[in-house]
Amino acid sequence: MAWLALMGSVEGQDAFNPLKGSIAPHFDSDLSKYNAYLQSAADSWASDEVVGSLAHGAVANETFMNGFASGMEIFLSTRSAENTTNALQELCVESGICQ
Repeated sequence: MAWLALMGSVEGQDAFNPLKGSIAPHFDSDLSKYNAYLQSAADSWASDEVVGSLAHGAVANETFMNGFASGMEIFLSTRSAENTTNALQELCVESGICQ
């Protein structure tokens, strides 16, 4: 529990994240400990709208996620935007994302 508390703290994040190459989710991080790129990323994190990730399952359900790759394979094999669009539209309906 102590390790988790440390890693979740501003101090723990400011020690670990610059070495890992990531930013802390804290808005009160000491950005002087981060390189120029990470400082820019932290500024964006604080001011830009954060959107969910399809790749990490945050914006679509499992049915859609499982079928999405198949939809992309349709495009790669047929090069048909229309066929791909139709397949992905059907997937959206199947997965309950749209009607």
